[in-house]
Amino acid sequence: MTTDLHVDPDDWAVAIEDHDGPQLVVGGPGTGKTEFLVRRALSLIDTADVPPEALLVLGFSRRGVAELRDRIEQRLGRSFTELPASTFHSLATRILEFHGPNVLGRPLDTLLTGPEQVSFVGALLAEENPSSWPHPYRELLPTRSFAKEVTDFILRCREQLIDPQALGDLASDRADWRALPEFLATYEAGLRAAGRVDYGTLLTDAISVIGDPTVASQIGESCRYLLVDEYQDTTTAQSEMLRRLAAAHGNLTVAADPYQSIYSFRGAEVDNVARFPDEFPDADGDPAKRFVLTTSFRVPSEILDAAVRVTHGGALPGSAGAVVAAPGSGVVETFGFQQQTEEAEWIASEIQRLHVEQQVPYRRMAVFVRSKRRFLPELSRSLERRGIPHDPPDARLADQPAVRMVLDCVIAATEQGQEQLRAFRRILLGPLFALPLGELREIERRRLVEGATWPNVVRAHVDEGDALADLIEDPTWAVDQPAAQGFWTLWTTLPQFSHLVVDPARANERSAWSSLAQVLGRLGERDPSETLAGYLELIETDDFEARPLLGYVTPDQDRLTVTSLHQAKGLEFDIVFIADAVEGNFPDLRPRESLLGSRHLSPSQSGEDAAYRRFRLQEEMRLAYTAMTRARLRVVWTATSSGFDGGDGAPSRFLGLVAGTATVAEAAQRPEPWGDPVTTMEAEAWLRRIVRDSAEPEPLRLAALHSLARGEQWGLRAPRDIAGTLERGPDNQLIDENHRLSPSQAEAYDRCPRRYALERRLGIGDEQTVYLEFGNLIHAVLEDAERAALDAGEARSTVDMAIAALSDRFDPVPFGGKPWSDAWRARGERALAHLYTYWPGDGVAVALERKLAAEIAGVQWVGKADRIDRTSNGLKIVDYKTSSRMPTVAEAAQSLQLGYYFFALAEDEEMAQFGEPVEAELWFVTQTKRKSLATRSFKPDQRDEVLERLADAARGILAEEWPATPNDGCDRCRVRLVCPAWPEGREAYG
Repeated sequence: MTTDLHVDPDDWAVAIEDHDGPQLVVGGPGTGKTEFLVRRALSLIDTADVPPEALLVLGFSRRGVAELRDRIEQRLGRSFTELPASTFHSLATRILEFHGPNVLGRPLDTLLTGPEQVSFVGALLAEENPSSWPHPYRELLPTRSFAKEVTDFILRCREQLIDPQALGDLASDRADWRALPEFLATYEAGLRAAGRVDYGTLLTDAISVIGDPTVASQIGESCRYLLVDEYQDTTTAQSEMLRRLAAAHGNLTVAADPYQSIYSFRGAEVDNVARFPDEFPDADGDPAKRFVLTTSFRVPSEILDAAVRVTHGGALPGSAGAVVAAPGSGVVETFGFQQQTEEAEWIASEIQRLHVEQQVPYRRMAVFVRSKRRFLPELSRSLERRGIPHDPPDARLADQPAVRMVLDCVIAATEQGQEQLRAFRRILLGPLFALPLGELREIERRRLVEGATWPNVVRAHVDEGDALADLIEDPTWAVDQPAAQGFWTLWTTLPQFSHLVVDPARANERSAWSSLAQVLGRLGERDPSETLAGYLELIETDDFEARPLLGYVTPDQDRLTVTSLHQAKGLEFDIVFIADAVEGNFPDLRPRESLLGSRHLSPSQSGEDAAYRRFRLQEEMRLAYTAMTRARLRVVWTATSSGFDGGDGAPSRFLGLVAGTATVAEAAQRPEPWGDPVTTMEAEAWLRRIVRDSAEPEPLRLAALHSLARGEQWGLRAPRDIAGTLERGPDNQLIDENHRLSPSQAEAYDRCPRRYALERRLGIGDEQTVYLEFGNLIHAVLEDAERAALDAGEARSTVDMAIAALSDRFDPVPFGGKPWSDAWRARGERALAHLYTYWPGDGVAVALERKLAAEIAGVQWVGKADRIDRTSNGLKIVDYKTSSRMPTVAEAAQSLQLGYYFFALAEDEEMAQFGEPVEAELWFVTQTKRKSLATRSFKPDQRDEVLERLADAARGILAEEWPATPNDGCDRCRVRLVCPAWPEGREAYG
């Protein structure tokens, strides 16, 4: 049994000099685990005369490894060849490069990126015999989604050191895995034949090579001491790699905090820490030593106690024991808001206030979020408005506008039809040529009139367009040359690039092009034959480069850190904001069960559903604990709870634990307003409030008015200007001449032109509601379920498949989190069960989400029919509705939407093979109180009248006629406050 050796600050010197044998150093946040490793390395070099080259320092990220190396080298104070410091994968690469040819009989293969691995797996799956696979997977074999599932399964196998034979033993108890052992063997053989290797195989091959006695002896002689940081993040494979690396001498020191194990989704096994003493015994067979660092040098008691409260009741495994807090005091706060914009504005304002009033550098503050996609765009806009330097939310390199210029040139050279047209429009309107819109339209008109190709029309009508025309006529630079060379050809051929490069305002574009060149260079190293067109295909299906090299900043630049909770690990700040702490988002307890159930490969995650949910909650607790303990002085939790209708969820259960309150509601109170203004905008608002407040003393109001009158001298608006108002403009210019219409637009215009203009054209009141979210969800679920049935040749799906699709797509956060989200989910299940129980008719689907385009009154129209069935009489159009309001029979008989679908389907030549349209129906899938499905039907004899109404709507929209038309929907109108037909709206036009 292992005995904990508690190490107080005064005991460090003795513990550090105890160099030999296997040792586990555990400690809470800020206790100096990494510093312990640094001092151990210095002690080995300075007092034990171990050459720096005989140490091996391992970490999990290049950033962490570089920091470790720098800290050791800077404090050595003398020169030496090199301190070996590496990530696990980098070390595996070096081992295979040096020893692989002798042991494995082959050189190191080319490494596959993630998207390349998915494509490789997909190609093998497409060649599989479907009969070898369980029936539910047979139709999925050619799909990229299934290739991703199988790729993930293979990676999990690698992390657990499961080979085809071991997988076969596991699959004997799981019918759904029966084809995977043989496929894993096929995959391994395919990798070898292609000379490729994935990241998981890189480690397993290195483990195999280290197992060779000669190699183990050589590595043991060259690396006499191993120092490993963040051991709680190791996988089974990485732990085994360490065991073999240290086998010759046993001198292995690992540092870990089990409460900071937050990467189970990457295969990390938190139990590795608990098992370390027994799995790494010393030379006498006794368990490894376990040092416990007792004192935090960073986290004060207020923050540490709050972080521990978050983990209360979670039964987290592997505790490092109670931690003595750092001296000094800290602050922990929790706040709630009604809207995300309010939350983002408050955080940005508070950061600015701290920077101005308390002189806190931006680089000493951070904002952490659970999901970058939910809240960061809103926060980034608030930060930008205040000029707070920060990195915007992560985006793919391929989405950078400067890179899109390059990719658009590739599309223009390699595609045809609409894709090519859109690419040319972006090229000619963008920074490369900057043509006015009218000039572009004239070029397009000439191309159609003359029947000319794009190269000819560009050469004839675009200034300095010859080079672009030549590139389009001869696309070998995009389809034949290696990607990096093709980019260079494009770069040196188009003179417009040189104009942009010398523009001082184009620094971001230059950074993007530099990053693209590096990415393409790395792509060429992996696959010299890959072209720009091939790169385009890769990035259209996946995020090819996970971390683009954009936005590099020097270490001393004052810049706010905005990142995810997971990426916060290992960082340190004075003040930390944990934002968007909404139930369902943080903690995120959504089931992560993959189609193949890959979690069951891990011993720590293979339990029943209840045990797995407990495991997920434990990891979310550890994530909160890790994020909070990044702060030295202050932690602020924020959440938005906009109530039932807003659907943004209830504040996280963690807020109550952090604040130590009896309920979450007590913790989610709005912050007190600040005192003195910090910015000129705040000062102006403050002065205006004083002027209009009759309760304020007259001398104060006069002083405020005097300050406003002179405000233009220090950056305020003119005193007669009213914030937020504009000069009244015209009622036209909302529609461009190439505008396309849809039947839903026509229905909205037919109901009330004024409301259509305000809502559909100006976007007023277009915020997403929980009802719209529910409708979108049901439509998506029905498409998923019915498409699976259509692909399988079935007449229609089943209620079980539909509810399974609902489970896959359901996200509780937009529905308010528990308990509201449970009610919405149950409502969806009832609707699906009712629909499939009382499915109307026996038609067989021939198309889903079918886009139907047509021309009416000289205007292009487009709509999308949810479902088209083939019946014994012809084609039936079905449109799903989730609204609680049903039109009358007479209204449905003249429905503009159904009438348009009826007409456009008859014009669709591709669908003509299935017959002529004879029916069109609305299905109200959420009307579950009757013993049949509620439907409404269109009358085909109303087609001509509907077409005339559609033409009238088109004429009115294009003429920009927006009269207000009162109707029975006015009481629910979101723009009634600015409608001249109602008293409350007339004030806006007085």
